[in-house]
Amino acid sequence: MSRQPATHHPTPLPASSRRTFIKAGLAAAGLGPAISALPGCGDAVDRSPRGRAAPPPTRTDESVLVIGAGIAGLAAASELRASGFEDVVILEARDRIGGRIWTENVGGTIPVDLGASWIHGVRGNPIADVARRSGIETRPTDWDTAVLHFHERGAPMPDTLDLDGFWTLAERRPGASLRSILDEYLETHALSTSQRRYLEHLLNTTVEHEYGADLADLSLESVDGGSAYGGHDVLFPGGYGQIVEALSDGLEVRLRQAVTGIDHSGARVVATTASGARCEADRVVVTLPLGVLKNGLVSFSPPLPAAKRRAIADLKMGVLNKTCLLFEDVFWEPGIEVIGYVGADRGRWAETLSLHPYTGQPILMMFNAGTYGTEIESLADQEIVAEATAALADMYGAVPQPTDVLVTRWGSDPWTHGSYSYVPVGSSFERYAALGQPIGNRVFFAGEATNPDHPATVHGALLSGVRAAREIAGVAPQRRPPTRYRRTAGADLFPSTFSGGVAQ
Repeated sequence: MSRQPATHHPTPLPASSRRTFIKAGLAAAGLGPAISALPGCGDAVDRSPRGRAAPPPTRTDESVLVIGAGIAGLAAASELRASGFEDVVILEARDRIGGRIWTENVGGTIPVDLGASWIHGVRGNPIADVARRSGIETRPTDWDTAVLHFHERGAPMPDTLDLDGFWTLAERRPGASLRSILDEYLETHALSTSQRRYLEHLLNTTVEHEYGADLADLSLESVDGGSAYGGHDVLFPGGYGQIVEALSDGLEVRLRQAVTGIDHSGARVVATTASGARCEADRVVVTLPLGVLKNGLVSFSPPLPAAKRRAIADLKMGVLNKTCLLFEDVFWEPGIEVIGYVGADRGRWAETLSLHPYTGQPILMMFNAGTYGTEIESLADQEIVAEATAALADMYGAVPQPTDVLVTRWGSDPWTHGSYSYVPVGSSFERYAALGQPIGNRVFFAGEATNPDHPATVHGALLSGVRAAREIAGVAPQRRPPTRYRRTAGADLFPSTFSGGVAQ
């Protein structure tokens, strides 16, 4: 990359696809497997031997409770309905469905995603399949269409950096924190000030933002695991909530039903809600976020097995918060999608996505992860906006005030306590598999933190829900199917999408 003065023309960032950047880099350095590009689900759903294939739609008299109406819960319920389970009820604590998929309107009418945003890799991705079958519009993100601004617009653009050396150093100490690896790398490589700052920025936006955690909390073992689909990352101009609507069609969801206890000691499983209501079923699928389990907000009787408690303790929840700003007009580069910012303080307002290329509206979505993403949750909205616009002013000069703002606080959200899970230093991806193991054919688990192959993704959550449903179908007694059986609209999405596709 040639050296250019950032004061005149911000320079494009190097090409990268955020969910594949790390694995591709590791593979190029000879440190990790190549990116998976499975044509279908294949073995992408956990590694459970219990949910191998979608059973035929044979009726059963059994009842199933699904705890949580996020994508995992909706997928589990849809798959159960498609498999012949008629008595399936979802209990959801919020006043909406979707969980960490949260589409809200900015400016009153413009849909934006405050939770999940992308389908990460469309080749063989089940979310992409659902979008296609439902006629939901998607648009690819071009990570090359990006600019980088330095603080006070005075620093030159650094020369291209070779990250292979960084990852090679990490391989020597795979259990060490990436912060300690970076410190060692900086001590042993003669980098200019701008190069050092750029390297910190690159690792912040491509590693810390992906895991919602600081480099000090991550290691090579933390990031060198799981699988990734190939192809573009794509956004939904009309919002991710369209996927939620497609999967929830025909399902029975009871909102504002916060489950506080699950008793599986008797002949039937009993879920108790915060209002004192008792809901009984033959089996239950627990899709609670890892953050809820870590905070002990739901009691289990008998207690969870030791291996599952250890998994909950050893895994962590990351934080990635968004600040969505609507302006009267576009004052930034109109064709640019990603705005990078190397500010005075590392990792603050380091990356912004312009939604103008997707929606035609003057909207910026600004990201903060890890420690700083958590710190700003204690600030009032107006304080957060003041910091955001100050960063924009450092990049562009005087900027107008936004006409509308939406701010997230996922770390303090009572129903998630974080954005998504990650493997911290000293833990392993095996904990995801342990968290997903059922208890005695009665209590089953799903959610992104139960999928060792695709954690921290929407498609990982969906696949885990399908896996849990098929585990139940594999142990539940069945009766002869009637002459006719009509699936719900939501369930119709699954047979072709997941045919023979679970843990082959």
